[in-house]
Amino acid sequence: MTVRIHRFPLSDSSHTVEVRNPAGSVLVQGVDGATEVVVSVEALDGAAEQLLDRVDVSATATALRVAVPERRITRTPRYGIEVTTPPDVDVTLAVASADATLRGRLGQVVVTTASGDLVAEHAAALQARSASGDVRGGRVDGRFTAATASGDVQLDDARGPVDVRTASGDVVLARTVTDVSAKTASGDVRVERAVSGTVRVRTVSGDTTVAVQPGLRVWLDVQSVSGRLTSDLDGDAPGAVDDPTAALSVLLTSVSGDLRLRRAAPASPAH
Repeated sequence: MTVRIHRFPLSDSSHTVEVRNPAGSVLVQGVDGATEVVVSVEALDGAAEQLLDRVDVSATATALRVAVPERRITRTPRYGIEVTTPPDVDVTLAVASADATLRGRLGQVVVTTASGDLVAEHAAALQARSASGDVRGGRVDGRFTAATASGDVQLDDARGPVDVRTASGDVVLARTVTDVSAKTASGDVRVERAVSGTVRVRTVSGDTTVAVQPGLRVWLDVQSVSGRLTSDLDGDAPGAVDDPTAALSVLLTSVSGDLRLRRAAPASPAH
């Protein structure tokens, strides 16, 4: 299939990358030392090939925009779009079934998708909204916000506030250092290492597991109607649990979901 390449010189102003591509794939990568902005548009099927000349790729002093043609009567054209920019640019993506991949260090990221999956390596802040697509983040320095219906949400390194809402999607937060709010109906929630702040989790039938940083004092408020409550913190030293001055507060609420508290494994030494 045909591939079109567009090149734009860097301006003195910071860029915002805006991409609208319902079907296919989107890749945006922030590359250190990039001397220009490069956009690659590949037609992935016959319908896209016929409409390739109608793909709008334009740039101003502050923004780069890529928009594919509207859906045809019989099918949605599928395009593979790749954008290479310097790091730290803001990114806004609107996709439907297209998967989105963000590589390198990027700025404020906003992604809206229906069923496409999102993978973001490193963002200053990340806001994602999806129906059935999964959301996977590596490192987010600021606020992380995600809302899905059935899509799963996973974040490896949350360095800012976290706000996650799902209906049936599971939530996994590998490491959190400040406030967390997670709400789900039937999805499970797992926080693998909570370091500080307030962790609030509310579920209906989903199970919740929160692992607390070793040696950290914690204040607890745990409630469930019919779910089982399990705490591996009961054997901690006096004052380690239910300390109102603790650096970490954990508030867990469920209707029938099980709730578990434990200590996280000691962190591996840095090499």
